[in-house]
Amino acid sequence: MKKYICLIGILLFTSTFIVNSQTLADAYRLSAQKINGTARAAAMGNAFGALGGDFTSLSINPAGIAIYRSNEFVITPTARFNNSEISLSGGTFSDDKYAHSINNVGYVGSIKTGLSSESGVVSFNLAIGMNTILDLNQNSFGMFNGSPISFLDGIVNWSNSERLSNSYLNRDIGDIEYRDWPAKLAWETYLMDPVDNSDGEYVNILYENELVDQQINYSYKGGIKEYVFAGGLNFAHKFYIGATVGVQDVDITKYKEYSETLEDNNSFTYYEDNFIKGTGYNLKLGAIFKPVNFIRLGLAFHTPTFFNVNDDMRLTMESQLQESYDHDGLNLYDYGLNSPYKFILSGAVVIKKLAVISIDGELVDYSTMKYDVNNLNFDIKNSFGSAFNLRMGGELKLTQSFSARAGFEYYPSPFNADFDLDETFVSDDNSIYSLGLGYLANGFFADLAYRNSTDTYSLYNPQPNFEDLTLKNSNKQILLTIGFKF
Repeated sequence: MKKYICLIGILLFTSTFIVNSQTLADAYRLSAQKINGTARAAAMGNAFGALGGDFTSLSINPAGIAIYRSNEFVITPTARFNNSEISLSGGTFSDDKYAHSINNVGYVGSIKTGLSSESGVVSFNLAIGMNTILDLNQNSFGMFNGSPISFLDGIVNWSNSERLSNSYLNRDIGDIEYRDWPAKLAWETYLMDPVDNSDGEYVNILYENELVDQQINYSYKGGIKEYVFAGGLNFAHKFYIGATVGVQDVDITKYKEYSETLEDNNSFTYYEDNFIKGTGYNLKLGAIFKPVNFIRLGLAFHTPTFFNVNDDMRLTMESQLQESYDHDGLNLYDYGLNSPYKFILSGAVVIKKLAVISIDGELVDYSTMKYDVNNLNFDIKNSFGSAFNLRMGGELKLTQSFSARAGFEYYPSPFNADFDLDETFVSDDNSIYSLGLGYLANGFFADLAYRNSTDTYSLYNPQPNFEDLTLKNSNKQILLTIGFKF
């Protein structure tokens, strides 16, 4: 059977036109956080749950703050290079994006109690700062000429199945249900007409069997920063406990532009501008135990992050027919979301002062994500399951001052095997590889890390006899940490 290709699958994958799927995608996007702090931690796969002594550990296992034996100031500027590829049987389309930011900044204060190191509380430490929790940096572009299916087909099918009346579509857009906005926009831009003056049955302006040329551009930027306030206690250099209060700042911008050119050179363009801002609060508790000097064991628990989110979405459609038309609408809504809880079990081996090997296992139950809208929570429970994330890393002392590092992170897909809610996106597993170098002398340290992450999405196309699409998103980071111990 012949398989067609088109860009409608990508539009559906990234669009609010399929309302429930996008809502699930947003819940997962805010919850599937991958820590991004200092260069040392990044180079070692962020496997710092048992090691501690690095500012990144405050967002993993807060007992890591108790490992510090001196004050510290640290800052990490980061450069990011993103490449996105959309693969069709007709070719591969690639787009690049560069961005830079401050990944991490923090201060740790260590206060000695003056007690014997044999027993009791040797020191208590306090810290304040910021780690990056979610980093979005992506541009994508694709085009396909001669597609037998149009975005307008989906709008017309929806309008007919819902029996949207002419009088309903003539209302002000503020009086139209949000899910019907694409129909309203197509109606106002003369891309959809009633059948023989009927009320509730429509056709689009395309001729029968007309082929269209399609093009899509979309981008993500922003992410989530976590501001941390932490404290920890060191018991005889054997047992460490800590707690972190995390305040997460959500700032995400999504932009989409989809256009079609018809055979008579008429055209239309559909735009989405989405601004997501919010704040989340969580508590992290952790402990680290050294049964012997060269072994460290860590255990941490993260409460859900309780988000309050403001989501502004502007949809615009423009048509270039015999005349030009445009229409838009702005949808503002607030919602609450609870991310999943986390359990982190860690282990590390410290071989004198020559080498370190560390591993973290993180259990996250994504089915416990919860909106303050109950009907969506049923879909979450049916669509998501648990994931066991793995992080591991090592460090080798090259000289008295220089160290080499490497790491690996693995994040399996949390989607249930029978996930089929419109099947507009299926996320594959994600692997991250990292390398780095470090320098430490006279209370000054500088760390450099390279991090390579690739996400692959199989984009299911809901139209019969149409080829599935593949989106590959490669994200390369260069992190430089500068710090002082005093």
